[in-house]
Amino acid sequence: MDAVPSRTGSTKKRRSQLTHFLRSRRARLSPADVGLAAVGRRGRVGLRREEVAVLAGVSASWYAWLEQGRPIRVSDGILDAISRALRLSELERVHLYRLADANPPMPASNTDLPDPEVYQRIVDTQSLGPSCVIDGYWEVLAANRLAADVLRLGRDGNHNYLTSLFTGSHGQRYLNWPQVARQMTARFRLQAAYDADDPGYERIADQLAQNSEQFAELWARHEVEEWMPTTVELDHPDDGRLPFVLFTMDLDEAPCTRLLVYLPPGIAGPPSA
Repeated sequence: MDAVPSRTGSTKKRRSQLTHFLRSRRARLSPADVGLAAVGRRGRVGLRREEVAVLAGVSASWYAWLEQGRPIRVSDGILDAISRALRLSELERVHLYRLADANPPMPASNTDLPDPEVYQRIVDTQSLGPSCVIDGYWEVLAANRLAADVLRLGRDGNHNYLTSLFTGSHGQRYLNWPQVARQMTARFRLQAAYDADDPGYERIADQLAQNSEQFAELWARHEVEEWMPTTVELDHPDDGRLPFVLFTMDLDEAPCTRLLVYLPPGIAGPPSA
């Protein structure tokens, strides 16, 4: 348990929020809720710190330090143990990670996904450019007509956005393909790192590296990049060379599901270089 020096005012604010969050989660539980017998007189409702410590398998003094917002390091395993002890929801567990200045885990997979036609209706409302919805593995869940006509998504029978970029007709539509290929590989690498325990990402990357020397070279660089508005130049089948800004946003319906919209310049805001 190593001391961590205070860095900024935002760090102090986050620790204060951590204190309030943990206390509020304790207050909503009773010993009976977690299978403990109520011992002695209890002046307040909720669990005691010592009881949370027992449930999480940590010392009472250590848990007290954490709840007090002291500058201590805490492992992912301990955060998960505290999450279980306090009966946190998946969203609350991620929130705890952030307040503890730890790398938040990827949300658990949602087995109750919306009807795929919902995604199709979303992309069909996008009339200014190609649009599609991809899942965590970048499988294309829905695409509008322009995505099929201009990007050739799904035209060659491959419905994975990244794979078709490197091995299908999709990638042939980009006049600035080297830039797009580097950025998309770096973004997929970052997403895979967030969910390192999921073998699906490694499986996709290994298979793609076997089929594309360009991807294998880019993947070996281990570059990472966040999603951001990005300029792309497309070879439009009717209008020739056209610039778009690729704009993305997370969809709330399922973890890692993302809407991609190709918009004319000036609509999506300043693009990245």
